[in-house]
Amino acid sequence: MLCSSYMCVLVCGLMLTIGVDIGVADHVWTGEPGLPGRLDEFANIMSSGFNATNVKIDLLDLRQSKMATDLMTLKTKSSQVIKTLNAVLTNSKAFEQKVLAGIDSIVKTLEEIKYCLGCTCPKGYELYSSVQCGKFCYRFESNNCSSWSAARSVCQADGGDLLVPSECYYQYFREKAQQREGTCSHFWIGGYTNTPGSNYVTVKGNPIPSSFPFWSVGQPDGLGGESCLEMRSYFTNYLMNDYHCDQAQGFICQI
Repeated sequence: MLCSSYMCVLVCGLMLTIGVDIGVADHVWTGEPGLPGRLDEFANIMSSGFNATNVKIDLLDLRQSKMATDLMTLKTKSSQVIKTLNAVLTNSKAFEQKVLAGIDSIVKTLEEIKYCLGCTCPKGYELYSSVQCGKFCYRFESNNCSSWSAARSVCQADGGDLLVPSECYYQYFREKAQQREGTCSHFWIGGYTNTPGSNYVTVKGNPIPSSFPFWSVGQPDGLGGESCLEMRSYFTNYLMNDYHCDQAQGFICQI
């Protein structure tokens, strides 16, 4: 048993002698020459706890390094989460706006239906109904081209008149006109003047101001005695224009 222990010490001493680094590189051998002195020095070094101290320091450095890495990773992930949340909030607001717009549209449609529940129009006429602008029946004549006065007579025979130009619904009929083009491209409407170029009135006698937003650029000008109003397709995309009353054109009736 003693021999075995002695052999272990001998091996350890030999390892230290040939410079194997096991954590004692900073220690200097100061013992007497020979194995007994080296064994004493070795015993003193072992009892000092040098190895445990170095290991603790290394572990602390390792833990601090890992903590720093983990913190950076956490910071990056936190930034990504914040960006994701902001995107979700933005999308949710956009979605909320779409939902609200859809609800408003449904409510408006229901109001329109309720406003004109049971409304009917004569054969050949369509219903226009708006809580803001009123309700009436109308029809486009795009194949039987007529002068302004002849067109008005047709509408009156149906119990109505030419369509009264109104800022409230002009855009609606402007868009409809684009879909109703036929043999006749332009459409007579219910406005005229006895003094070409000014003082235009509707067929109901109400004045049509020059500030009316749907006049074509530079109109009315009364050029060559133009005194009847039309929705003109050429160059103006159905904005309002004064034109020669005897020209054969399409027309819009209103009841």
